[in-house]
Amino acid sequence: MWIILSVSVLLTTHSLFVWTAYPFTFSERECRDLFPERIGKDSLSDHANHDLPFEIEPSDSIYGISPNGIHVTVKAVSKWRIKGIIMQARVTGNCETPAQQHPVGHFETKETSVLMSANCSSGHQFETITHKTYPLDKDNFIIRWFPPEKTTANIYFVATIVSGKDEFWTGIASHVIRHKDQKLKRSETPCPMRNSTNTDGGTYEAHSGACQFHQSVYLTTSFIVAVILVAIGCK
Repeated sequence: MWIILSVSVLLTTHSLFVWTAYPFTFSERECRDLFPERIGKDSLSDHANHDLPFEIEPSDSIYGISPNGIHVTVKAVSKWRIKGIIMQARVTGNCETPAQQHPVGHFETKETSVLMSANCSSGHQFETITHKTYPLDKDNFIIRWFPPEKTTANIYFVATIVSGKDEFWTGIASHVIRHKDQKLKRSETPCPMRNSTNTDGGTYEAHSGACQFHQSVYLTTSFIVAVILVAIGCK
């Protein structure tokens, strides 16, 4: 009986873990737009008549030189605090092309971190960063990012940051970071991000499995072990 109960607990824990990154659901569209449709409101960035209250500061302006990646600092620069986040690195270029709308590279997190890396819709591992539990309630944090091996395009970091209940800011972007083999053009700037609710008749997309969390691997492994134990106990 205790073995069956442990399996039930593991299943419940795994299910709850996937939803701790409120309000993000990691649908395919959300991975592209970085817009939390679950809230059902416009981004505060849409109504801002001043500088955005958060900044993203990469440690370097050139990448591809050091094998240690880039340290990315996200910080609040006003009264707002970081309650939740979803962040990616993207290449510069035509903002309408599919390649620009997907993340590149990967983030590295420690087990003790308040953040976790995740797999969104691009098929690459750990290219999106988010919070483990809500609210995060930080005024700054530092995360390390590593570039993809085959990309030589210039890149930038972009995030959506939750600042309170039903309050979030889209289009928080860093300056453009150039690859060591590229030049930086004045026209290269971060692409604008969606900042208002869907008005084209679409509907909110629930979690579709487009994103898989790094830390959930451990829970999945525990679940498999528990199933094996049940099978042995039933013999």
